[in-house]
Amino acid sequence: MTHRTPRLDTALALSLLSVLLLLSGCGKAVGRLGFTAEGAQSAAVPLAAGDVDFWTDISLDFEQPAALSYHIELEQAGAVVARADCDPLGQLNIKIGWAESSFGNSRSLAGSGKMACSAHLPKAGLTNVRATLAFSTKPTTLTFKKADLVLKQ
Repeated sequence: MTHRTPRLDTALALSLLSVLLLLSGCGKAVGRLGFTAEGAQSAAVPLAAGDVDFWTDISLDFEQPAALSYHIELEQAGAVVARADCDPLGQLNIKIGWAESSFGNSRSLAGSGKMACSAHLPKAGLTNVRATLAFSTKPTTLTFKKADLVLKQ
């Protein structure tokens, strides 16, 4: 028979609560724009009023230096209501299923991560999401599998 102390039960409960809070803070995926190369994509997505978080679902192998960004516009009723520029190669606040390796100038990334950018929608409704993915500094070699933009609320 296993005997747990009240202190262990409290620590276990706090750990489980922390995991649940972290997962609930990730939001629910409400839209995705798929990229298998640089370019532009768009989609009409029903969004709630409030914050929209931007995630990347990425799989790239490349030689550094490299700089990649999404330029995102959210349009409602024919007017742009929010813009964001996001760096999928930069600091990702939360990572899920993440694998990364570096050797010399070679870098390999795969997984999903919350980028350090967001937008705020003043009203709920059908929103045209337009995004352009482009390198401002192109890598010397590149294997581009995907770099999907994921919207979460």
